[in-house]
Amino acid sequence: MRTYSFGSSPVRGGDTPAVYGLLAAMGIIFILDWIAHGALSVWMVWPANVSWFSTLQLWRAFTFPFAHGANFLYLIMDALVLYFFGGSLERAWGSGRFLFFFFAAGIVPGLVEIALSPWTGGAVFFGMVGGFVAMVVAFAAMAPYQTVLLFIFPLQARWLAVISVAYELFARTGLYGGPWQAILAVGATAGFAYVFQVTRFSFRFRRGSGPTLKERIERWRQRRRMREWQRRVARAERPEDLFKHKK
Repeated sequence: MRTYSFGSSPVRGGDTPAVYGLLAAMGIIFILDWIAHGALSVWMVWPANVSWFSTLQLWRAFTFPFAHGANFLYLIMDALVLYFFGGSLERAWGSGRFLFFFFAAGIVPGLVEIALSPWTGGAVFFGMVGGFVAMVVAFAAMAPYQTVLLFIFPLQARWLAVISVAYELFARTGLYGGPWQAILAVGATAGFAYVFQVTRFSFRFRRGSGPTLKERIERWRQRRRMREWQRRVARAERPEDLFKHKK
């Protein structure tokens, strides 16, 4: 039975250049920001409110995931999620699609905050707000029955996604400005991540009228067979058990 854990790497640098590039950027920016006593973070965080548009500082929606201030623990947590779950997603999707997902996962909750800001005042985003939950949910949508070791506790990826959403809601509510903002923003982010994975979002333009009803049904059957195989892999104790027919 194969498992992922924080004790061994499921990816290699050649397979995941985008993840390694993002990790390097996070580390370099953290060191430079520490030397500059937080001067870089001031220009990188994202004030997600309506007034932000008038500043014309549009880069903030893309730079805030790299701003961690002096919070080293926050940096480590984001880096671990990016390394393990982001690496698996990049291998499955490709670098271009993963990079789009990485930045979109932060922009989606920011747009929710901006929409609510006339009543709530908005929030200031820094670190992987949104991306933290989005990567775990997307991984769980891709391999829901994959066993993951959370510290020393084995559990399926789908339950880890539930835990990550709960953690984001209850432990990091302040990042969203309040409970209701957190519920709406995290819900939108988790929904985006799930749809992004299951719909196989692609940048390619399709010709014609799309797949026929027969083709759609066959794809649905293929996904069912894949999920059944994932269940068998997650439950098998020995490799030979995978090929035993049910009695």
